[in-house]
Amino acid sequence: MIRNRRNLYRLLHVQPDAAPEVVKAAYRALIALHHPDKGGDHATASLINDAYAVVGDAVRRAEYDAQRAARNSRAGVRGHSATRADASPSPTPAPGCPMCELPIPAQRAANARCTRCQAPLSPATHASGQKPNERRSMPRVSKADWALLHADWRAAGIDVRMRDLSLDGISVYSGAAVALHQRVRLVGAAFDVVAEIVSCRRVNDVYTLHGQLITAQFAARAGGFVSTTA
Repeated sequence: MIRNRRNLYRLLHVQPDAAPEVVKAAYRALIALHHPDKGGDHATASLINDAYAVVGDAVRRAEYDAQRAARNSRAGVRGHSATRADASPSPTPAPGCPMCELPIPAQRAANARCTRCQAPLSPATHASGQKPNERRSMPRVSKADWALLHADWRAAGIDVRMRDLSLDGISVYSGAAVALHQRVRLVGAAFDVVAEIVSCRRVNDVYTLHGQLITAQFAARAGGFVSTTA
C-alpha cells in the first residue's frame, strides 16, 4: 500500500491523465533543477524521486490512482453530510499564485505580484476579448529578443529566444524540453508572464515551446509594467 499522502502528480507538475512520456519528461526537467549535485535541495529531490517511483511505474501508478479515488469519494461523502447538517456555506478559498501556489487575497491591485515569488497575478486577456487599445499597447518583440524561463519559482531561469507573443500566448525557442501542462514564468524586457506549456516540439537540438498565458504584465510604451486587465 502506498503511504505517501502528497499529490504525486502535483509534485511532478503533470496532470493525472498525463502520458508516460510526459511524466518522464517532467521528472527529468525537475530533477535536473533540484539535484543536490547541481545546487538543488536534497529534500525536494527526494520527493521528486519518490513521486516518479510511483507515477513512473504502471502498476504502482494504478494502485495510487485507486487510493486517490477512494479518498476523494470519502471526502465527498463527508462534505455532503456537513452541508446538510449546517446550512451555512463554507467560504470560498482564496486563489493561489499560479507559479508557487501561495494563497493570495481575492481583492488585489491590478498590478499585484506574488509576495513570495514575484510572479504577476493579473489574469491574461484571451484573444476573443481583446480590445483595440489593448492590442496597440502590446510590446513588440523580435526573434532576436531573449527572455528568462523559470520552470520552478525557486530555480534560476534559463535563456530562451523569442518566437512570438500575444495577449494570450507566447512562443519561444529553448535548448531544453519542458513538460506539457507545466507552468513556467517567462520574463523579458517588455513582459512578465506565467504560462502553461501546451506544445513542446523538438527540431534538431532546439525545442519550440508554446504556452497559454495565465497571468501577465506588459511594459507600457512609456515605460513601466501594466496589467492586461487594467
